[in-house]
Amino acid sequence: MSFIEVWNLIIANPVLNVLVALSHILGGSFGFAIIVLTVIVRLVSWPLTRRQLKSSKAMQDMQPKIQELQKKYGKNQKKLQQEMMKLYREAGVNPLGCIWPMLIQFPMWIALYQAIMSALATTPESLLGLAHRLMARFRTT
Repeated sequence: MSFIEVWNLIIANPVLNVLVALSHILGGSFGFAIIVLTVIVRLVSWPLTRRQLKSSKAMQDMQPKIQELQKKYGKNQKKLQQEMMKLYREAGVNPLGCIWPMLIQFPMWIALYQAIMSALATTPESLLGLAHRLMARFRTT
């Protein structure tokens, strides 16, 4: 099984099905379904977003101290790195702390985008592909 098949099975197709179900629940309004699904994704990813913002703010607050260290140890890169790591440890800040939440959220946003693009089938071929990706309630085969 390829990565794309796994991606579609686990992430993209369920998001597409939720989008279509929301559209049906909201009286066929695809625009409202997109808005509601976007809000749901934002709510689900809020803890990660909050963590990312907190980490970014901590890094921003440390900038004057980092600049001070850069002036003091600018020529000695090894000592500069040691002092910066010491500063991060003392402040309890992970320099990569704002990247991990973003990397976790990224697939969710890609899946939402793919679901919207799949649901907006513009050619007969893409409409057929959409039919194959939707969860069937009744299968006769």
